[in-house]
Amino acid sequence: GTPKPNVVLIPTIQECKPNVPWNMSKEISNDVREKLMMHGKIFSPAEGDVSKQVASLSRKDLTTVKELSPYLYFQPAHFVVVTDLLEFQTVPYKRGMIKPLFVARLDDDQAEVLKMKVRLKIIDIRGGEPKLIRQEIVESNHMISKQAMKEGEMMHGRDGFASSELGIAVNRLTNEIVAKIEKATAYQS
Repeated sequence: GTPKPNVVLIPTIQECKPNVPWNMSKEISNDVREKLMMHGKIFSPAEGDVSKQVASLSRKDLTTVKELSPYLYFQPAHFVVVTDLLEFQTVPYKRGMIKPLFVARLDDDQAEVLKMKVRLKIIDIRGGEPKLIRQEIVESNHMISKQAMKEGEMMHGRDGFASSELGIAVNRLTNEIVAKIEKATAYQS
């Protein structure tokens, strides 16, 4: 078959304290990994296969962009993807205050905004000189009812979660991250 780019996915680093009863950064990591594997455009070594290299790097090594040479530990991979969960919180809805926003038909007093922000960093480690080829903040804000937020939290880990408003919001965020990773790393056919 056609060779695929080898992309190491570092488990998502949690830079904030999400107000949900589960590990949101782990959820984002697993979701992104599963979607990339399903799409089949890239190869990503199993988390266990790179855990030693990940453990040898400090959080500072992973979050800085000044010094990229530690990423060379992941060769023979071609790219390293680092994601940081910077924000995952609900705030009161105020018309026109938060953009961009996935809107819902809700009364203002029933609505909250789920704000999610992930820093995405993609480092090209082919050759001897690592290059930062993409760095951005992926932002996804969703108008969501207070009730739907509670229901989503209760449904987490069950079959219906993916179709809950909370599940859909998280899914939109991870779809956007996956699209950006594939665009930067997958070979264009």
